[in-house]
Amino acid sequence: MKIPAQYREAVEKSADTAGLPIGIIAAQINQESGWNPKAVSPVGAQGIAQFMPGTWEEWGNGKDPFDPFAGLDAQGRYMKYLAGQIADLSSNEKEIIQFTLAAYNAGAANVQKYGGIPPFEETRRYVEVIMGNAQMDYSSNCEAPGGFDFGELQADEWAHPMPNSRMTSPFGPRACPLASCAGMPFLLKHEGIDLAGSDPYFYAPTDMKITYASIGNIDKLYGSYGNYIFAQMTEAPYLVFEFHEAQDNSLLVKTGDVVKKGTPLGKPGATGNSSGIHVHFQINNPKTSVFDRPAINNGTTYDPVPILRQQKVNIQ
Repeated sequence: MKIPAQYREAVEKSADTAGLPIGIIAAQINQESGWNPKAVSPVGAQGIAQFMPGTWEEWGNGKDPFDPFAGLDAQGRYMKYLAGQIADLSSNEKEIIQFTLAAYNAGAANVQKYGGIPPFEETRRYVEVIMGNAQMDYSSNCEAPGGFDFGELQADEWAHPMPNSRMTSPFGPRACPLASCAGMPFLLKHEGIDLAGSDPYFYAPTDMKITYASIGNIDKLYGSYGNYIFAQMTEAPYLVFEFHEAQDNSLLVKTGDVVKKGTPLGKPGATGNSSGIHVHFQINNPKTSVFDRPAINNGTTYDPVPILRQQKVNIQ
C-alpha cells in the first residue's frame, strides 16, 4: 500500500472514525493533495485534506489547517458526518462509500436531491477515480471497496485469459481509433482490455457457456469485432464475457458449448477493427443479454483489471 509511512497510523484512525475502508481515505487524500500538507488549491482549499477555510473553521478544532495530522483527524470526523447524511439512501456498503464521496464533492444536499451520485461529470469522475485508486493502489489484495456490485466473487478462482501477455490497451477513455468518430461516441471508451503476447491461444477464465461464437467474415459484426465469442459464467455471479479479434478459422468452440476454466477458445488475431495481433477481453454486467446472436453490448461493462487481479491473475 502506498500510504506514506509517517501518515499510516493517522490514516487508519481517520478511516476508523469515518467508518470507511482505509483505502478510501488514502485515495481521497492522494486525490485532494497528493499527500502535500502545505497544498493550497486555486479556490483556497488548504492542507493535506483540502478543507475550505469555512469548513475548516467548523471541523478543524481550532488547529492549523496545514497540520497534516489535524487534517487527517478532521477528515475522518467530516466523512463520518457526511456518511450519516446519506445513510438513508444507501442499500449496501458500496453505495455508502460512493454516496459519501459524492457528498464530499458536491454536497450532501445534492446527493439527497438526486437520490445518489448527482449527474455532475466532476462528481461522477471524483467518485470513480477514488474508488479505482482505493482498490488498485491502497488495497493489499486489490479488493473493490464495498465489494463488486454484482455480488460475491471468491478470490483465486480464475485462469489467465491469455498467459504470457501484456496489456496493450486499457479499459476506459481513449483517443478515436478510427479516422473519425463523428456520430460514434461509444468508440471513445474502450469497454475491455487488449492482450497481446507469445501464447498461441486465449482461454476461458472460468467455467462458462458459449452463448454465441461468430461464423467468420459473413457475420455482420466481423468488420468491427472480427471473429468473436460471447459467453456467460455457469455459476454466480454469472458475468458475461466477450472475446474479439480472433484469428480467422481459429475458434475452437461453438455456440452452446459449456467449457471449463482454462479451456483454449481460439487464437489471438488482427481481424475486425484491429491494428495488431491481440485478443480483446471484456466483462459485462450479469444482467446483460447473453448475446445468442450478433449484437453490440449497450449495457454496463467493468474494468477487467481489478477483477482479474483480485483473482490473483497477473495482468501487466
